[in-house]
Parts: sequence; C-alpha cells; structure tokens
Amino acid sequence: MIGRATGHVVTELGWQPGTALENEVVLILARFKAPRPVQQHKAGRYRLDFAWPQAGIALEADGWWHRSPDGAAKDRHRDSWLRSQGWIVFRVDDEHGEHVLRHQVMRVVRLVRAELDCPLADWSTPPRRAPPQGGRPRARRTPITERATA
Repeated sequence: MIGRATGHVVTELGWQPGTALENEVVLILARFKAPRPVQQHKAGRYRLDFAWPQAGIALEADGWWHRSPDGAAKDRHRDSWLRSQGWIVFRVDDEHGEHVLRHQVMRVVRLVRAELDCPLADWSTPPRRAPPQGGRPRARRTPITERATA
C-alpha cells in the first residue's frame, strides 16, 4: 500500500515511477531540488536508473539482487563498460536505512551540481552546458566507479 502511494506521489511530481527504491530516490532528488536526471537513460545495451548525460554521471538504485554474487558480477561487468564510455557510476542502496540512503544521494547531487556548474538558485533550470556530441558523455581522464556510501 505504501509503495503504491509513493508511486502516485512520484507521478504527481512529474517523474516516472519505478521500483520502491527508485521511487524513494526520486523523492530524495526532488527534496534536494537536484538537477533533473534522465530516468531509464539508454547507454549502449544498458539502461541507467538516473543519468545526467551532460555530466557523464549515472546513479543506480540497487536492491537486494545487486548484493547477490550473480548481481554483483553483472554489475561489475556493466560498470566496466560504462566507465570505458566515460561514465561515472554511483550505486546507492537502502541496506543501512533511509538516513544513509539520503546521505548517499546527497553526495551524488553535490557532484552533479558541481559538474553542471548549476548553483542552488538555478537547480530547476536546464544545465548550461550542451550535451556532448553523439549522445555520449564527455571523456574523463580517470573514470571511476564509486559506491556512494557514508
């Protein structure tokens, strides 16, 4: 029941509803007035839960399956390919509670805001940088995958 109510709130805010964890991330992004990501952004054969293509940053909301050996192995392969394409991938989860999840998302929002040069007053406006040519994020010297943990 709570999951359906959250999905309705997400829809009312103008976002695309997803898994319970993705919906929770949406509510946190909205609360922090984050620059609006593209939901379910296609990158090669993969779909990113939340992406800021202009900054080359992806945010993945990982449920229990991603903590399994099979899920973790597939995520490593996927993240390796994404890094080779210039993406920085952050993975957040709810394993340690809502407070830690909020902190994880807040760290990603700060980085996105800095990468897009989007000051607090302009968070609701589109980013000032044009998307990269060919729909790919701009190249990075040392792309990394980080787990946005506390």
